[in-house]
Amino acid sequence: MTEQQIQIGLEPIIFYLNNINISFSEEEFLFLMQSGNQARRYLATPKHAKRILLLLQKQIEMYEKQFEVLDTVLPEAKPEDKTPMGFDVQTQNQDSPSANPGDK
Repeated sequence: MTEQQIQIGLEPIIFYLNNINISFSEEEFLFLMQSGNQARRYLATPKHAKRILLLLQKQIEMYEKQFEVLDTVLPEAKPEDKTPMGFDVQTQNQDSPSANPGDK
């Protein structure tokens, strides 16, 4: 059996993730990730989103064993402070799962 290699382009720049918003529909999860004044959107299937969660949980457990236990909670969003970018988690109830809520 021959091995198939996949070439992946990796930008040399590392971005500091300082904000994330996650929403979902029945078919996909939308991750809106902000670094400074730039943001990118990523889509994932529900199963892949769950794998991301499991991997992140595993990495955090390893971090806490090596360094320290992280004592934190999700920030509470105030209704008057709601913006398109924030830590609040929203669901999408739209006909098209990949539609952008701001494109209406």
